Amino acid sequence: MVSLEQAEQIAAAIEVPDWVLTKSAALVYSCFGSAANAFESSIKINFPAQHAFVEAWMRARSHPFAERLPYLNPWHVIASILAYLSLIVTLRLLHRVLGKFSCRTLGLVHNLGLHLLSLYMSLGLMISARAAGYSLWNNAVGTSPAEWRIAKLIWLFYVSKVVEWVDTVIMLLKQNYHQVTFLHVYHHTTVFVLWWLALLVAPGGESYYSAMVNSGVHVFMYGYYFLTLLFPSGIVRDVLSKFKFAITKGQMWQFVFNCLQSAYDLVWVPREELKYSAELLQILFWYMISLLALFGNFLVKNKKFSHRRCVDAATASGAKEDTAARSHGDRTHRTRVKAGMTNMQLERLKNEKSTEMKLLMRKNGNGNGQKASLQAMAGSR
Repeated sequence: MVSLEQAEQIAAAIEVPDWVLTKSAALVYSCFGSAANAFESSIKINFPAQHAFVEAWMRARSHPFAERLPYLNPWHVIASILAYLSLIVTLRLLHRVLGKFSCRTLGLVHNLGLHLLSLYMSLGLMISARAAGYSLWNNAVGTSPAEWRIAKLIWLFYVSKVVEWVDTVIMLLKQNYHQVTFLHVYHHTTVFVLWWLALLVAPGGESYYSAMVNSGVHVFMYGYYFLTLLFPSGIVRDVLSKFKFAITKGQMWQFVFNCLQSAYDLVWVPREELKYSAELLQILFWYMISLLALFGNFLVKNKKFSHRRCVDAATASGAKEDTAARSHGDRTHRTRVKAGMTNMQLERLKNEKSTEMKLLMRKNGNGNGQKASLQAMAGSR
């Protein structure tokens, strides 16, 4: 196992620089800040009581790190989700105008980028948690430099949920509408909101585990998507196809582990010894239950669909072979009929020649008959 000193050195070397937060926030707000601020102003004007309640609740619950982490304005979060949902509806309605795109280059860049980012976040959280002296579960949220390092990684994980919305855009541009299911949209929107809440209230502690496990699963998931685009056919693609359902099962196993974490903290650990927010753990548990149910239903439906496709393909292949066999049999039968008619004609000709030979023998005598018979036989040949 890596010692605390070694973990601290590695964690410090791979730490997310503070300027990444400030520069990325400045870039995002320069592009979308005006629209987001306009949305917040409209909420404040039309729903002043609700706006004041949310602001007061945030001031009472916010962790000290929340002031240093950008993109935690709740109204901007709501505006982002509404923009995401509006984009889905718009691309769906304009499918005839826009046409169908392959999105291969975009998909390769997107999947490879998220694969590498997930690898960085997963390993970074693992090393940083070790450097902070975390145990596996039941960890408190602090304000030390080591905790700030973890908070920045969790913030990066939170922002990556917005980047993952490109998954939906690619599906819609490729017109793979069957992939944009309720599960897909539900997962991509709710996970963003829940990680906003975790960052606001407790950006560290127990939240490191869920982010680390989810990033680890995404290493394989986005790596799989990247390779399937890189190898659309051939032996490599055939091998990759065998891991299709393994990816979904891996996602479901992470939900199980998160359920176990929250159940352990809420049930096994005495409440007075619990170091993390019980409310957040309860939300985590029931959210994982909902995802387990939805992903399980998705897995069952896809297996049934794949089985039905295999059966239909086998049935169609069998019918084709049966039709070909019958066609071949008909041709053989017709050939045999033709051959039979030809033999009958030859037999009739032989009988006629034989009759002629007998007549000649009777008419001309034996000698001349033999000569005539030879001529008749030669003629028959």
